Amino acid sequence: MSNYTVIKADTAIYKDGEGILGCDMSGLPDDFWALQWDGTNGHVEWGSQPNTSVKSKSEIESVLSVSLPTLIERRTARIAEIKAAAKAAANE
Repeated sequence: MSNYTVIKADTAIYKDGEGILGCDMSGLPDDFWALQWDGTNGHVEWGSQPNTSVKSKSEIESVLSVSLPTLIERRTARIAEIKAAAKAAANE
């Protein structure tokens, strides 16, 4: 299983340590700081309250109002945008 880290302020989503910046963070709570997920367990970090433990993808969605699969899709979309921009720049 992959490890994921989501850091809202950095607009970054990491998979197994590889970060992608500029990811869509819409819909996440205002006070959300970060998500750490190891594939089976994790926690949500908040700006002004104690961390919240999560033990399933459904708990992540319940806490954040955005599912982990949605965040992963946003990371994948951002990677595609970066690749497309690099290809366009190479063709100029």
